[in-house]
Amino acid sequence: MPKTSSALFALTALALLACGACSAESPADAAAAGGPGGGEAAADVDGGAQGPGGPTGQGAATPPVVLPADPATDCPAPYNAKGAGPKAGANAQYSIAGQSRSFTLLLPPATFTGPRPLLFSFHGTTENADKFITRAKLQDFVNKGFIVVAPNAAGNGTYWPVWDGMRGVGHEADPNKDLELVDSLLKCSAAHYEVDKNRVYGVGHSAGGIFMNRLLRSRSKDFAGGIVGSGVFSLTKTDSSANLDGMFVLVTWGGDNDTYKGTTPSGVNVPSFSFVEQASLASTFYEAEKNVGQAYCRGNDIGHAWLPLNTWFIEQLLAHPKGSATPGAVVLPPLPGGSPAVCKTGAYPLPPLPDVTCGSSTRAGCQQACQLMADCAAENRTVGTALGAQLASLGFSGTSCTGCVDKCEAKATTATDAQALSCFQTRQASASCGPGIDGAQPLIDAINDCCAGKTGSKFCVGLCQTINQNSAAKSFFPTCQAIAP
Repeated sequence: MPKTSSALFALTALALLACGACSAESPADAAAAGGPGGGEAAADVDGGAQGPGGPTGQGAATPPVVLPADPATDCPAPYNAKGAGPKAGANAQYSIAGQSRSFTLLLPPATFTGPRPLLFSFHGTTENADKFITRAKLQDFVNKGFIVVAPNAAGNGTYWPVWDGMRGVGHEADPNKDLELVDSLLKCSAAHYEVDKNRVYGVGHSAGGIFMNRLLRSRSKDFAGGIVGSGVFSLTKTDSSANLDGMFVLVTWGGDNDTYKGTTPSGVNVPSFSFVEQASLASTFYEAEKNVGQAYCRGNDIGHAWLPLNTWFIEQLLAHPKGSATPGAVVLPPLPGGSPAVCKTGAYPLPPLPDVTCGSSTRAGCQQACQLMADCAAENRTVGTALGAQLASLGFSGTSCTGCVDKCEAKATTATDAQALSCFQTRQASASCGPGIDGAQPLIDAINDCCAGKTGSKFCVGLCQTINQNSAAKSFFPTCQAIAP
């Protein structure tokens, strides 16, 4: 697995391709290899298993190809000298994009030879690389021949302060230090270890799942695919409208009860956030990409958890090396008996929520302002769940927003209120709301624009005071932070 001469690699590759009958090491030997997380015994799998010599099964049609790289040009100091590359275990002082980063490296047993599949892993909000390795049992991947590179987040995110995965409109092309880290770690790993360029994958859960969406949409030319676990899809797009390169993507979540509640290390409190709609958006997007093969795995209501299907996951990733997956061509083998999930091909559909109708109002603009909140928030599975307490405080109940209209009519009594509500009236007439955070953008824009500078509007100040009670939502509403701090 360490870097060898090109001649030796060529001879080794030919030998490996002829070694389709070679078997992997025993589960006991694999477990003895150790590393963070231990992991379940990795049973042999069909459809692309990595034996000691290389891919077998369905994935063997695409031979391993070494990813060329040079320590001197592809690694920062002190990793840029021959023999001074990243070591198994914790690595620090990796300088990239003006930051000193750290990561954990897991290496497969020495019985695995030739170019290795490489797996990036991205941890969640309240953990680090090693904790996610343990929680997701990523040693299972190592036992099947993967190199695992697990960076630690540096808090580069904007809307979510972990990974830089979500970007506001117009900022998609801004420099991204986390993407730069991945680019560098991929090349530097390949400079010191033989990496199979046809089998570079990524996995992430929760905040790591957010970044996986951003990574797959930004680096499809470099990745064969990956697993998005309970990740937000909204606001992860890039500035490019080009089709993604050939990949295989698994979208996974814990089921209808997959929600996140908690406080980030930086103090952002999330009362409740559902990942179901986000999984549907991701599944639908990747399914529609003409070069991407997509499938989804829905947990049997096991909560906000990494699905315990690693052996099956490994099988699917290795069965779909770079460029082999196309829509309609993905065929999934059955899950092991007793698996707490259902996996299918095709997009995961969600029926729309019931309409919320606001009736009429005696004060101009109140009905339209409340209807805009209903269409873009109350009828939105993602935003409606996250802002549930705030919507209730504003007067929404079930499919009724009569309370919202009543409160608006009682509060909006000034000339400044009339100006703000006239703006809301105009915005609601042309608004097109939809699912996800992106689908709430007409409401977000209306509040930021119509209430800007209007400290004399009781309606705007009251609305913003309510929104500001949700620390996770505040970053979307700078106007509210200005007029109702």
